[in-house]
Amino acid sequence: MSIRRLHVRLPSRNRAWWLLFLFALGIRLACALLMDGFRHPQLFEYEDLARSLVAGHGFAYRHLGVVYYSFAPPLYSWLCASIYLAGGTVVAVMTLQMCLSAVLAVVAADLAERLFGDRGAGLAAGVLVALHPGLIVYASTKAHPLTLDAFFFTAVLGLFWYMAERPTLLRAMASGFFVGIGALSRSTVVVFLPIGALWALLANPRHRWPALAGKWILAGLCAAVVIAPWAVRNTLLHGQFVWMLTTDGEVLWRGNNPCATGHSYLNANSIVLDTLTPAERRDLRSQPDEVAQSRWFRERAWAFIKSDPGRFIRLTLTKLYSFWWFSPQTGVEYARGWLVGYQVFYGLILVLGAFGAWSIAGSGNASARWQLALLVLFLIALSTLQSLYYVEGRHRWAVEPLLLVTAGGGVATICRRWQARRAES
Repeated sequence: MSIRRLHVRLPSRNRAWWLLFLFALGIRLACALLMDGFRHPQLFEYEDLARSLVAGHGFAYRHLGVVYYSFAPPLYSWLCASIYLAGGTVVAVMTLQMCLSAVLAVVAADLAERLFGDRGAGLAAGVLVALHPGLIVYASTKAHPLTLDAFFFTAVLGLFWYMAERPTLLRAMASGFFVGIGALSRSTVVVFLPIGALWALLANPRHRWPALAGKWILAGLCAAVVIAPWAVRNTLLHGQFVWMLTTDGEVLWRGNNPCATGHSYLNANSIVLDTLTPAERRDLRSQPDEVAQSRWFRERAWAFIKSDPGRFIRLTLTKLYSFWWFSPQTGVEYARGWLVGYQVFYGLILVLGAFGAWSIAGSGNASARWQLALLVLFLIALSTLQSLYYVEGRHRWAVEPLLLVTAGGGVATICRRWQARRAES
């Protein structure tokens, strides 16, 4: 039974998506006005990188006593610098960020409608994304690439679904292009390509494998073409292969050292870096450049892993648990009421997401089951990969739109059952 039978007249698809976009954007604009997100958003290292580019100093950021030239993926800082060079200000950055976050609600709605074959499921998923506290705060009050990350994770899933339905050259190229651009914001998105290729092969008979393999290879080549200039720049700059950034050693150490909590914070007042002894700090700062500092961190992380593999496994499992639930450090930067409100919201979407996934699993729709399988694989891969490093709440917020796609179906499932019971009574 379709949710349309609930005697709720749903608007046409185009009108519904426009209304959803305006609803999500309105919430974000209101939050920005209320919390002064336009004039005084919270700034991070990406802003310093953008200002360095504008000033003609290159992609440079001072960190731990040395200048880093490959501190972070470049896309967000490039975007900010482009706006500033064009005469814009941080107001324009925040406005664009909020618009993209509102588009994300529409993308999630479209995916939910496609997965469940139900406009109501799509609208429910879109509204949940529009109301997501973390996505609102990061889009409206922080100059941060989380909104870009969430958009690319969700968009790539949709492109892979479309490519599976009709694996044309254009769709393969578009999928690879989005993975490549997404990697310049959040490098972990590249893990989607091998997972998507394997999923496509398993979902199709063997006689289609050669043609499908060609399309996925093309997607990989398109992603590589987008990423290659940045990787070549890094490699030439540092005299050795550096794919995306030079802070990978540090983030590995943050989550894997004798004092690690799995989070970058120990408590509200101190971070894991604060556990370094004065001698270690001097040794670290004596390293000549960012590559040497990254090696310094990586060697210590691997020494910890090799010396106590059992603790490494337990710590990784703890981080995986924290990724999908909460850690003792969760919410240290926010008021207690904010955390409680989000916990209630997250508990609700977990229940709704489980209902939605269950309805697909119990249906006879093989195509929807395969689509759900890819969504679940994406969530498992990203959470596992992140757990090898360190986990904070924002890392889950970047992938929660995927969970909200299934939660939209959960809303539709509950409404159908409620309607059926009313009809029986």
